[in-house]
Amino acid sequence: MPDFHESQLAARIKPSPTLAVTNLVAELRKAGKNIIDLGAGEPDFDTPHHVKEAGIAAIRSGKTKYTANAGMLELREQIAKTLREDHGAEFTTAQITVSNGAKQAIYNALLALCNPGDEVILPVPYWVSYPDQISMAGANAKLLPASERNEFKITASELRHAIGPKTKLLILNSPSNPTGTVYTSEELEELVAVIRQSGIYVIADEIYIKLVYDGVATRSVASFPEIREQVILINGFSKAYAMTGWRLGYSAASLPIAKAIDKIQSHVTSNACSISQAAGLEALRAENHFLEKMLRAFDERRRFIHKAMTEIPGISAHLPKGAFYLFANVGKLLGARLNGQLVQTAVDLCNLLVQQSGVAVVPGEAFGSGDHVRLSYATSMENLREAAAKIRKAIAEGHAG
Repeated sequence: MPDFHESQLAARIKPSPTLAVTNLVAELRKAGKNIIDLGAGEPDFDTPHHVKEAGIAAIRSGKTKYTANAGMLELREQIAKTLREDHGAEFTTAQITVSNGAKQAIYNALLALCNPGDEVILPVPYWVSYPDQISMAGANAKLLPASERNEFKITASELRHAIGPKTKLLILNSPSNPTGTVYTSEELEELVAVIRQSGIYVIADEIYIKLVYDGVATRSVASFPEIREQVILINGFSKAYAMTGWRLGYSAASLPIAKAIDKIQSHVTSNACSISQAAGLEALRAENHFLEKMLRAFDERRRFIHKAMTEIPGISAHLPKGAFYLFANVGKLLGARLNGQLVQTAVDLCNLLVQQSGVAVVPGEAFGSGDHVRLSYATSMENLREAAAKIRKAIAEGHAG
C-alpha cells in the first residue's frame, strides 16, 4: 500500500470552519452536553408543508430520473419569471443553470471565468468558502477590507483603487454572511458604475436577498442593464424557503458564461436532484406567506440578540439589516483572562464559550477578522435568551475573577 500524500490542491485548502463548529456541537451533544448552537447558518423553520408535499408527489409520480443538466425546463422558466417579477432582472431559460446548492453555483462560476493567476477582489469580512473556492479555481484572492465604521461595506472609490491589470472579477455578497450588512440601491449604483467602466465581472451572491429588515431599499445587481453581460447572479432555496438539506441553487448569466457553467457542471455532478427541483418549483410558484412569518420571527430575534450582546461590556455590534447573523466585535475582550483561561484570539473565546458555557458561535478568523465572532439568530427566542445569559455570565464572571 503506497503512502498517501494529499494533492497540492487538497493541501492548500482548509475545511469549512462553520461545518467544523457544527461537527463539534454534534460530538459534544453525543457526549451528553447541552449545547446551544448559534453557529449554524440555516433557518430553524421546517420546509413549508406544500413544498415537502411537492417533493413527495414527485417521488410517487416517478420523477426520479435524470433531468436536463441545467435543470428542469419548468423550473428554469419559473426562476426566470421570478427574477423578472421580483427584481426586474431579465434572463432566458438558457442563461440559468440549476445546481446542487448555491455553493456549487459559485464554484461553477469561478471555474468558468478564472484562469491561473487571475485576481478576484474579495471584500473582508467574507463568507468562509470564498477564499478556498477562489484558490481551487487557480485564481488569487485580492482581499479588500471593508470598514466596520461603514457597516462592512466597500465604497466605489475603494473598489476602483483595488482593480488592477490582473483583476477578473468581484464577489459581492448582499445581504452579507457574516455581517448582515445590506447595500442600498444608491450604494449599488455607485459600485455598478465602477464595474461597468472597468469591464470586470461580478459574482453577485444574493442568497439572502429576501431576508431584509427595516425597509432597507436595495435591489439585485442583475437588475442593472448596463452591466448585464458582466453579472453572474447566484441564488437558491436554502434560506428563504428553509430548504438547506434539499441542496438546490442556481446561477444566471450571459449566454456564453451560462454555457461554460453548464459544461463544467455536466462533468462534476450533472443535474441537481430531480425531487428537489420539483419541490423548488412549488416553492417559487406558491404564495410565500411562510417567508413573511419567518421574517417577523427573525426580526424579533435580531433586535433581541443585538441588544443583549451589546449590553455585555467589551462587545459591540452593528444592528444587521439582512440575513440572520450578528457579527459581534469582541476585540476588547482579547488578551483578558476569563474563567482562568487566557483569551488571546476569537478562537480562544469561542472554545471557552462552547466548552464552559455550552454556547457555540463561530470565530471571526473564519471570515477574515480576528476581532469578531458570528452568532446566528436562526434559532428560537428561548435559545437566544439562554445563550445570551450564559455568554454574559462567562464574560462578567471571568472579568471578576
